[in-house]
Amino acid sequence: MSRPQQPRGPLAPAELKALRLWNRVLLGGLLLWTYLSLCFPVYDTDFWWHLKTGEWIVEHGTVPQVDLFTFTEIGTPWTDLHWGFQLLITMLYHLGGFNLVILVKAAIITLAVAVAWFAGGRDLPAWQKTALWIPAVICISGRGYERPEILSLLFLAVWLYVARHVEERPGLIWLLPLVTAVWVNCHALFVLGLVVGGCYVADCLARDFAQGRWGLARPAHEPPARTILWAGALVAVACLVNPYFEEGAKFPLTLYRKFTVDQDFYSKHVGEFHRPIDFLIQVGLKGAANPYLISEVCVWCVTAASFLWLVVRRHRVSVLRLLLFIAFSHLAWKATRNSNLFALVAAFVASENLHELGLPGPAFDAPIDFRRALHRAWTVTAVLAALLAAVVAGVWNEIGDVNKPFGLGEARNWFIHGPARFAGQSGMPRRAFVANFGQAAVYTYHNAPERLVFMDGRLEVCSRETFEVFNIILAAMERADPSWAEIFTANDGELPVVILDSRTFRLPLNGMLQTPGWRLVFADRTGAVFLENRRADKLSLPAVDPQPLFYPDR
Repeated sequence: MSRPQQPRGPLAPAELKALRLWNRVLLGGLLLWTYLSLCFPVYDTDFWWHLKTGEWIVEHGTVPQVDLFTFTEIGTPWTDLHWGFQLLITMLYHLGGFNLVILVKAAIITLAVAVAWFAGGRDLPAWQKTALWIPAVICISGRGYERPEILSLLFLAVWLYVARHVEERPGLIWLLPLVTAVWVNCHALFVLGLVVGGCYVADCLARDFAQGRWGLARPAHEPPARTILWAGALVAVACLVNPYFEEGAKFPLTLYRKFTVDQDFYSKHVGEFHRPIDFLIQVGLKGAANPYLISEVCVWCVTAASFLWLVVRRHRVSVLRLLLFIAFSHLAWKATRNSNLFALVAAFVASENLHELGLPGPAFDAPIDFRRALHRAWTVTAVLAALLAAVVAGVWNEIGDVNKPFGLGEARNWFIHGPARFAGQSGMPRRAFVANFGQAAVYTYHNAPERLVFMDGRLEVCSRETFEVFNIILAAMERADPSWAEIFTANDGELPVVILDSRTFRLPLNGMLQTPGWRLVFADRTGAVFLENRRADKLSLPAVDPQPLFYPDR
């Protein structure tokens, strides 16, 4: 990696030294704030099925090929490209528990930000570059959970770095097949590396055709076309280096379909599949004050403006950066789950645009005003200091989603451990209907594969048809209509134990308390366990007080 940006002169040696020092202070402050903003307790429910799968892989010495956790999809193919990530968190969890998992997660995302920082905007003043990255980091931290995408952020940053610097250091191109081979075994978003590569090739072709005209940079001599073709072929082969071969390489298309072709269905029921506009419609003006949404809009506007400014002031444009911005804006528009990836790319693009805007040329080679530069560095440093204090003091959590308090460990009274353990006792049904389906992963962690759930959060496994039946059952529960049980008994199936989350599924919970033939047999602040009366009588389980369900806290 290159060093932090050097200010353009002429400046006196002492002034140059002072600005270099502030450059380092700003970069260090940005990375420290990034790291601390990612140190919050584990809230993500997917963590549990990832951890369970990692433990299963260690125990069996192989990756799963078919579904192991649901009775509706049992035995259907499961393309688990997350297995590398799952082994990583399994190792971290058994070495140092939640705390080590959180600290390593924060380190990985911070490293991704650092790589992307050095990838673009090399000669941009550090105060200006830091100001660009602050809203991007806010957006990134909004999705800073213990999920496989933390590795995608890092690998995407590496691709951006190579795309920007490969013409100066052609040997970097041979890093891409290796990165792809690791990425394809950690997350399905390895395809984003191919997107970056495709944008780079399009840029090379456009520059070669334009030959310095139309505001495009002149063609580069390195790396030669033959090298690019060979590296591209190796990247394509690397996509097949996974336990599922061509099925693994094609798997991103399955996920892409869910938030494009099936967008209308999934966006209604899965929060991370909401489009930003859907989120605004749902939460109204009050929700529009969400700092993560504001930061995403800010990043988009600043990046878009940087293109316009570059065209107007310098009559320059980059096909690479324009295509990257369009592609990742599309992803961010389609689903909020892509906001962190968009922010990383957009901050890189904006930094590069402003870097090119400030290159020496007519009206752009004036010497730096030392006092003005120093005052701006002080101002941005003060902003970073305020953000650091807000994170540590908990103020930032209060103005955000209130689910990222500064600290470590597991979120208090968040996961349904008590209901899951209770429902896994001897004599209990071997099937469970768990809502919300994210919390089904907690039941799976404690009880699978001996006991299975109706549906969980693995949308790459659970079909739309299963999801639709899941919603039908919930609607019947809300009405206190016991006819939903016929779905399970139609083929002589066993009635499941029902576990309902106390926070997000209050209507079904209230309905089940009034449903004839069903009994509340366990309740704590996280969730409720219901059994059919005959099974409850057989196990001598009396009805319990539902009072704890109505006072969930964190």
